[in-house]
Amino acid sequence: MIFYGIFYCAFLKDLSWEKAVCLLFKVQKRLFKVTYLLDKKNYKNYKLILESNCARLLAIRDVTQLSSYKNMPGVDGHVTLSFSERYQLNEYLKANWNNWKTQSLKKVLIFDYEKNTIFKKVSTISDRAWQNLIKFSIEPVHEAKFHPANFGYRFNNSIYKVQDIILLNLSKDSFGKKKKILKIDLSKNVSFFDYSYLIKNLIAPRSIKLGIFRLLEKGFNLEFPEEHLLNSTLSSLLLNVLLNGIESFHNCIRYGYFILYFLKPLDDEKLLLNQISSFIFKRGLKIENSQLTLFSVLKSFDFLGWNFKFSEKSSVGLYSFPNFKNYQAFLKRVKRIINNSNYGSIVKASKLYPIIREWKEYHRYSDLLNLSHSLFFIKKRAFKSFNSESKQDFYSSKRLLIKSFLVSSSFSQQIKRYKLGFNNSVGFGHLTFLFEHISFSNKKKFCFCVHCGMTCL
Repeated sequence: MIFYGIFYCAFLKDLSWEKAVCLLFKVQKRLFKVTYLLDKKNYKNYKLILESNCARLLAIRDVTQLSSYKNMPGVDGHVTLSFSERYQLNEYLKANWNNWKTQSLKKVLIFDYEKNTIFKKVSTISDRAWQNLIKFSIEPVHEAKFHPANFGYRFNNSIYKVQDIILLNLSKDSFGKKKKILKIDLSKNVSFFDYSYLIKNLIAPRSIKLGIFRLLEKGFNLEFPEEHLLNSTLSSLLLNVLLNGIESFHNCIRYGYFILYFLKPLDDEKLLLNQISSFIFKRGLKIENSQLTLFSVLKSFDFLGWNFKFSEKSSVGLYSFPNFKNYQAFLKRVKRIINNSNYGSIVKASKLYPIIREWKEYHRYSDLLNLSHSLFFIKKRAFKSFNSESKQDFYSSKRLLIKSFLVSSSFSQQIKRYKLGFNNSVGFGHLTFLFEHISFSNKKKFCFCVHCGMTCL
């Protein structure tokens, strides 16, 4: 115990988390550039990450302190680790990362984003730390190989860039009125796939491939995180490796499970479907007709919580609105708080504020002035609920209403953003590798361009 105390004091004095992140990013940046330039001789940088003390400590920190599943125990029953146990785990990872044997996964019943109960398989703390360590080494290699149309994995591509590209492809200047759209949903057919094909396409040492194969045999599910918050996890990384290349058949955009192909009038959709079917069949997946949708742009369509509708009156040619499912889920969350008699008016206002702000921020470039998506009636119901409390009067209820429902004037920026194009982004014209680090106090992003060496924080 004296040794642990001495190590703890020396660790706090000499090494900070920010320094550890900078060192890890420096090696990842080098590995990303080596992979992009096909310099296979320098793939030995893999071991620099796997044997790095900084990478192991960051992996343990992510699992025990930052992860949203840190309070879920595995089969061993451990939820938290003391400092001495973390140090022992660090030494155990150092000795066994190249011959890792995964323990059994525990099934846990949790609530998803829409408050539905689902089963999730949870690994032990040591297994999750090993998965994070492997992700640090595999991530830069495969991100250099991913198709540019894969927008769901790169942190430097915001979800609003997806909206921009849809507007660009279907605008009047691009003759979007004449185009067709093929929409594919792969969310229901990724539970069973060919393990050997995935392991074959992984760029990693043989010992790491063996460890991932053992993990998959234990029942590890490949899935993207809920909704549109695509965080970087080993599960999402492996699934992106499995589906990489499906974007190369035609002009398209992919975000998670969902793919949109933009077809011109003379494009053959049957040939495209045959190519996609053969691609999916090679990976051991199956696709059903219910997961394929072909329609004209003149018909409105849903994508990532938005509803896109073509209009001749618009100077762009396309409007975006919150879709029906997203709007109803939002109203359900708001009404559950307003109609709850256990909360007072001040508590209701404090609980409504983050929900409404999140929804309006997500739809900041959508048309919220439309009557079908107006919040007038829900505001009226909230004001009536606030005013019914004996402690509140008309003016205090009005102040609480203004505090809860922020006024959004962002729709006017939609046309402005479209006219500006993509030149307003920091990484425009640069092939960048991004490492996102969430510290306790703030959020930092490290960005690096392969061609010019541009770095930005």
